[in-house]
Amino acid sequence: MHEHSDVTSPVEVCAALGVPLGRTVKTLAFVTPEDRLLLAALPGHARLRYGALARAAGVRRGDLSPADARRLARAGMQPGGVCPVSADRAAMVVFDRSVSSLGRVHCGSGRADSSIEIEAAELMAAVPGAATASIADLSADEPA
Repeated sequence: MHEHSDVTSPVEVCAALGVPLGRTVKTLAFVTPEDRLLLAALPGHARLRYGALARAAGVRRGDLSPADARRLARAGMQPGGVCPVSADRAAMVVFDRSVSSLGRVHCGSGRADSSIEIEAAELMAAVPGAATASIADLSADEPA
């Protein structure tokens, strides 16, 4: 666990921890019309392919809405600290296929003021019901 008070943007967190963005896993949180939490975990420098996420989750792209702070709180998380490991047992988690090959990474802890350092394979194993799909656009250049 690494603390980084007063910084929540990915670039600020990376600077505070001294790690490149490509060694992070960001988790984006959405809700479906049925109020089911959907967590998308992908490399920190990648862009999410929303259509691919919707297909992997079995929902329409238009049915995905960003999760707000109240919905995240019900899952035991804060904005700026979203983690693919959730207290919400009904949450659906989709990892991008590339995450498994990242090695040691930093990801959200559920809190905005701290991050977890963990092997990507261990992170994925901590969410046994998670799906794996190609949901990331990895063509984005990694910031320094």
